[in-house]
Amino acid sequence: MKKFFVLLFIACLLVFSTAEAQEAARHPELDKFIQSGGKVDFLGNAYGLDGWVLTQKDGSMQSVYTTREGGLVMGMLINPEGVVETTAQLAALQALKEGSQAALPGSDAPTAPKAERLYAALEKSHFISFGDVKAPYIYLLVNVSCSHCQETWKDLQGPIKSGKVQVRLVPFGAQLVNREGGAALLSVDDPGAAWTTYMNGDTISLSKDKIKEGAMKKIDANTIIVRDFKLQGVPPYTFYRKLTDGKITAMSGRPANVMLILADLIRRQ
Repeated sequence: MKKFFVLLFIACLLVFSTAEAQEAARHPELDKFIQSGGKVDFLGNAYGLDGWVLTQKDGSMQSVYTTREGGLVMGMLINPEGVVETTAQLAALQALKEGSQAALPGSDAPTAPKAERLYAALEKSHFISFGDVKAPYIYLLVNVSCSHCQETWKDLQGPIKSGKVQVRLVPFGAQLVNREGGAALLSVDDPGAAWTTYMNGDTISLSKDKIKEGAMKKIDANTIIVRDFKLQGVPPYTFYRKLTDGKITAMSGRPANVMLILADLIRRQ
């Protein structure tokens, strides 16, 4: 049953392929292009326009832009300084395909694909980093009292210590134990030690008295991300950008095999 909910969550939330472009583009001409066998990649949003690069079967490419009102413009976008903005957008897209995990410029725009908007929100969320800062990273959204979250954390200890992955732990939660515990985690001077102690059963390490001014607002902001994007299934929620193709991947619940995640995070040579 748990596996069913995980698959259902992925099917409902993750829009990474052709279906994503069809939903996000919101223009019939782009839909037709996809249906004819072409590929559409999101370039980001700039100056109120969503950028897309269309790739034909023969490999030829064309940049286009869509407006919130449903218009479509073909060609290059030039910024107020006279510089071709499309060039920078294409470079950012290429960087993703070569191993960058950063959010695309302007991907927090309301018309951007859902997966990209969510990822951009996570990039700006309040998180604690664990592991080598140079290692590929994943976002792990947790309730501090959640048993699935704690088990997932334990599963990731080996890869974290070996330098294979960096985990950006994003605490959230509306229930008091999770709200206060998460706020305490964002407050303490040594969150790694506090989290480890908490995981070993000492709940005092994330007690209410550890909360600093402003931390409750931070935990609530993380919770708003979960609410606004209507994340379903059970926590933890895992999100990352694959280094193999630049696509965003997500799952809910305890991953069945963290080695599959690590396989997606192998940098191209």
